[in-house]
Amino acid sequence: MIDLKKAIHLVYSNPGRGTLESYFRTHFPNDKIQIHCIYNDLTTGPVTDFTSTPDYEKFTSYWKSIDTVCSPNRDENEDESHFQFSDLSSEFTIDFPKEKPLIIWHGSEAGEKLMLYRYCSLLKDRELHEINLDDWPMASENDYTTNCLAIQDPEDLDGIFNIRKKIEEHHKLLYGNEWERLKGDQKTNRILQDDGIISVNEEYYDQSILDNCTSDYQKAARVIGETMGKQKSTIGDYYLLYRIHMLIKQNLLEWKGNLSIMRHLEIRKK
Repeated sequence: MIDLKKAIHLVYSNPGRGTLESYFRTHFPNDKIQIHCIYNDLTTGPVTDFTSTPDYEKFTSYWKSIDTVCSPNRDENEDESHFQFSDLSSEFTIDFPKEKPLIIWHGSEAGEKLMLYRYCSLLKDRELHEINLDDWPMASENDYTTNCLAIQDPEDLDGIFNIRKKIEEHHKLLYGNEWERLKGDQKTNRILQDDGIISVNEEYYDQSILDNCTSDYQKAARVIGETMGKQKSTIGDYYLLYRIHMLIKQNLLEWKGNLSIMRHLEIRKK
């Protein structure tokens, strides 16, 4: 048996980290339990191992190019990007202490699965454990299309450690191979499909955006929210704002307002 309170808990997204921190504060108030989080979006942008300076530069360059499109009227004196990237080398570290057990929290959510695949590829020589949220019953009133740590109510996680299990070597190999496959796809988006991850092109969400537009002007924020809610995989609102800009450039949408702020931008079908 491993000591769960001495383990490093590997999670995806700030909301996911918040869920687990809340649970630990309530149930283990006197213990300092280590959580390591990947904050940035693995579902959109270039897939690399995120272990070297060129990897980080490729990743940040991609998002800065999107920011340039989404903020065409940015003042020249403003910072190069609205994104404030953390120390990516710390966020994407795989240099965990050998004596610390590693527990990966994941469910049926694209980003969490990508995190699982990455760790199984890069930490193939380490013993890894998992808490698979698909093995944990969701509250019946929840109406989510994905099952991830971020949507869990900390009060509903009593007994969650009972589903902890070691990731067997053949599963680790399978997941690691999936990471290598996705790196080779060189597409910009990844979605959950049939309990696995597939790569899709940059334009994947465009038709859904258009379907949620009408001939009357609507707030871009509303269109983005409706588009996000209809996806089986999570997608960030800023990326959808970028796709709206591209649809405007293609003369498929008309706009008025402020192009840089989705709540002040209105769009309609042309």
